[in-house]
Amino acid sequence: MEVPPEIAFRGITPTDELKARILDGIESLEDVYPNLISCRTMVADDTPDQQSGNNYRIRLEVGIPSKTLVVDRQNPEPDKRSTLEQTLNEAFAVARKRLVKAKKLQRGEVKKHELPPHGRIVRLLTDETGVRYGFLESRDGEQVYFHEEALVDLDYEDLDVGDEVRFAAAHGDDGLQASTVASLDPGAVGPSRERDVPLSGSR
Repeated sequence: MEVPPEIAFRGITPTDELKARILDGIESLEDVYPNLISCRTMVADDTPDQQSGNNYRIRLEVGIPSKTLVVDRQNPEPDKRSTLEQTLNEAFAVARKRLVKAKKLQRGEVKKHELPPHGRIVRLLTDETGVRYGFLESRDGEQVYFHEEALVDLDYEDLDVGDEVRFAAAHGDDGLQASTVASLDPGAVGPSRERDVPLSGSR
C-alpha cells in the first residue's frame, strides 16, 4: 500500500484487539487487490443518546488507481443490529467483492459498456413508523428520493451506501422521485441488456 492505513474511531474505545481486526481486514483487501493506494477506516457507534443496543457503523474508503471505493455499513434498525465484529466483517466482505470487480474491469476480463441511466445510493433511512426509504444521486448530481416499494428484484436489507443502481424517476411536488430502482452491474449491464432490467418507468 502506497499510503499507510488510517483508522479513526468515534464513540468507541480503540482497543488493541479492535485495531488488529481492522488491520487483518485491510490485509484481506490487499490479498484481493495487491496494488492498493490507500485505505481509511472509520469505526463509530451511532447509537442515539447511548440507548440500549448499539448502532455500529463502518466506513471504508479504499483508494485504487483512478478511483476510490466507498463502503458504508451500518445497522439503523434496533431489531436487526449486528455486533461490531459482524459489522466489520460485512464491510470488508463488501469491499473485497467490489475490489474483485474493479480488478476484472481493469484487466479487461469484463467489457465495460456504456451504462444506462443510473445513480449511486447516498442515504438509507427508516422513519419512526418503520417506513424504509433512501436517496440516490444521479450522474448529474441530482438527489432522487426512493421508497422501499420502488425496488425491483432488490431487498432493502442488502442495499449499501455507494451501491450503483438503475432507476426511472419523475418530478413530483417535492422534487425527483424514483418510480423504480433496480440493480446495476457497471461491468455487465449495457444497452444490449437494457431490456433485462424491468423498469416500467423507462418504457
